[in-house]
Amino acid sequence: MTGGKTNDTFLVASGDFKAVVRVNSPVGASLGIDREREAQILRLLAPSGIIPKTFYCTNDVLVSEYIEGQHPTAMALKNPSTMEAVCSALRAIQRVPMPNGVPRNYLQYCRGYLDQLTDDCVAPELRKEIEIAAKAVDIGQWHPVICHHDLVPQNIILNTDGARIIDWEYAALGHPELDFLRLYGLDYTKTNSQKGVLEPLFKVQQAMDKLWLAVQL
Repeated sequence: MTGGKTNDTFLVASGDFKAVVRVNSPVGASLGIDREREAQILRLLAPSGIIPKTFYCTNDVLVSEYIEGQHPTAMALKNPSTMEAVCSALRAIQRVPMPNGVPRNYLQYCRGYLDQLTDDCVAPELRKEIEIAAKAVDIGQWHPVICHHDLVPQNIILNTDGARIIDWEYAALGHPELDFLRLYGLDYTKTNSQKGVLEPLFKVQQAMDKLWLAVQL
């Protein structure tokens, strides 16, 4: 199966049964992936019906349900019915508690990428700007929830059951608005005051995407 940049993924079948086999990248830790945390989140979200069923899970391999459906286009995501289906799925996920979970420290997480990159890749001024935004998010007043942290259209499947969300390897307790910002940007907020509060988070989300790509080059 093509599309992913981190792991090798295969579709396997026997008769009408289909499953997805993901062979995990050996450098996942350098990309900010915690396989044990992913497995815990998959167990917690299993009853929701919003994620694929997990058949087998180790630090090296994940075997999960193959879900029939379509990935939404960028234009389709803005369709009111699609937006409601996706937002409803995210809200349901955010209601699932994660006992003893440690919220993501965004400054530490960004530094995990930055420390792997030279000044030729990230100028000192930009590095400082990212760290200031991440620190502002970390000290803000928000309630941590299970956050996907990689919610791109390719990780959403739409079918008659609504929106299903796949590929949870970057998930962790995080900011409740980050997944929404990742999909819809600051324009989805309703007031300028909300945009002002969320601007550092949006900057951090964009920085994490770009740093992730830079680390893999």
